[in-house]
Amino acid sequence: MELKEKLVEMEKINLTYNRGKANAFQSLFDVNLTIKKGEFVVILGPSGCGKSSLLNILAGLEAPDSGSVKINDVDILKMKTSERISFHRTKIGMVFQSYNLITTLSVLDNVALPQIFVNTGKSEREKKVMLLLERFGIKEQWKKIPSELSGGQQQRIGIARSIVNDPFLILADEPVGNLDSASANNVMQILGELNKQEGKTIVLVTHNPENADWGTHIIHMKDGKITKEEWKDASGASREVESKMEEGKSVFDKIMEKFRGLSEKQISFLMEPLKAKLIAESFFIPYEENQMKVIEESIRLKMSGFYSEQSLFEQLDKPIEKGGAGLDQRIAKNFTLELESLFQVALKVFGKYPAEEKVKFIMSHFTKDKNIHISEESFGKTTDLVKKRINDEIPFIDFKKLLDLPISLGGAGLDKRAVTKILRDLDLILIVGFGLKIQPEKKEATKPIEAQPIKIN
Repeated sequence: MELKEKLVEMEKINLTYNRGKANAFQSLFDVNLTIKKGEFVVILGPSGCGKSSLLNILAGLEAPDSGSVKINDVDILKMKTSERISFHRTKIGMVFQSYNLITTLSVLDNVALPQIFVNTGKSEREKKVMLLLERFGIKEQWKKIPSELSGGQQQRIGIARSIVNDPFLILADEPVGNLDSASANNVMQILGELNKQEGKTIVLVTHNPENADWGTHIIHMKDGKITKEEWKDASGASREVESKMEEGKSVFDKIMEKFRGLSEKQISFLMEPLKAKLIAESFFIPYEENQMKVIEESIRLKMSGFYSEQSLFEQLDKPIEKGGAGLDQRIAKNFTLELESLFQVALKVFGKYPAEEKVKFIMSHFTKDKNIHISEESFGKTTDLVKKRINDEIPFIDFKKLLDLPISLGGAGLDKRAVTKILRDLDLILIVGFGLKIQPEKKEATKPIEAQPIKIN
C-alpha cells in the first residue's frame, strides 16, 4: 500500500454552513486526507459528522471555507467553473443513496446520459451501455423506466451510469442505505470488483460499520474531524493511526472548538443540543439511531428545565412505539439518577462559590457518589490537579499524565481505573455545567437527589 501514488490530497479543509447567520454551523474542522490510487476508501461515522460534506468537496460540488483539494496534483478549487465541470464529467463518477435516476428516461438512456455530455455518438454510447447492463445483470431491463425496477436494480443502474465515462475515481454516498441486505451485498460486490479488477479508486461514505469490511483504507469521522485511520493489506491485517488532532483533547475541549468564532447568541443557540448529544453518546453509544434521538432530546429538555427528574425517567422508559426511548427500566432509572447527580455538582461548580469549595464538591462526588478510591497520600495532589483543570490552568493531556504519574515523580499516583473514571466524570461535569444559567436563589436546585425519588409503576 505504501508504494502507491497519491491520488487525492485534501489539506486543512474547513466548512461552515449558513456563515454569518444565527444558525451557522461548522461541519468540517481542519480536515487533512490523503488517498492513494487503487484504494477502496470507506469513510465511516454517525449521521451529521461531516462525511457527506467531505465527499461533496472532493467531488467539486461544494466549496470549503478554506483549504486545498488536489486530485492528481491539480487543485480543483482553483479551476475555472467550466474546467471543474469537465473534470467532474470525465474523471469522477458519483453514486447516490437515492439513485438520482431520471424517472421519465429508460434504463438505457439513464446510463447513457453522461456520454451525451462528452459528445459520444448514439450507436457507440448505446453499445457501451448495453455491455455495462449485461455486466451488472440488468440487460433485459434496458427499455424499462426506473420505477418499474427494484431498489437494488436501480442502484446497479446508478453505478453503471457513474462509470460509463470510465472515471478513475468513484464517489459513493451511502449507496446501500436504502437497500435490503441481499441487494446491498450485491452492490458492494460490484464496487469491490471495480476496485480489484479495474483498479478504480473507490471512496464510499457510510454510517454502517459492516460496510467497512470492504475497505482497504477506513477513515473514522466524528464531529467534523477525522479521528482515526486504518489500512488493510492483502492478507486482511490492519494498522491503525489515531488522528494527531485528537491527541490530548477531552470531550470538553472538543465541545469548545465547536464554538470557535461564533457569537454569544450563536453559542446559546447551539449549546443545548450539542451538550445533549455528547452526554447521550457517553452513556448510550450502542443504541439505535431512533433511540439516540429520543435520548438526546430528553436530556436537552431536562437541562433546559422543561423536564423534571421524573419526566426524564418516564420518557426514557416509555416504549419506542409510543414515542419514548424504550430503555430497560433499570437503565433508565440509573441514568436519570446519574445525570441528576452530575447536574447538582455542575450547579455548584459553575455557581457563585469560592474555588476551594468547588473543588471540594467535585472531590466529594468522586469519592462518595462514584466510589473512586483515592488514597490519603494521593488526595492532596489530585485535588490540586482538579482545581487547575476546572480553572483552565492545565491542558487535558497534562492533567491525564499527572494523575497517572507516580507520587515520587510529582504525580498523583492513581491507578488507571481511577484515572479513567475521574477523566470521564470531570469531563461530563464540565459539559453539563458549561452555559448553565445559574440561579442560586432557588434553594431547591441543590437538593440532594434522594429528596425526589423516581416513581416506578
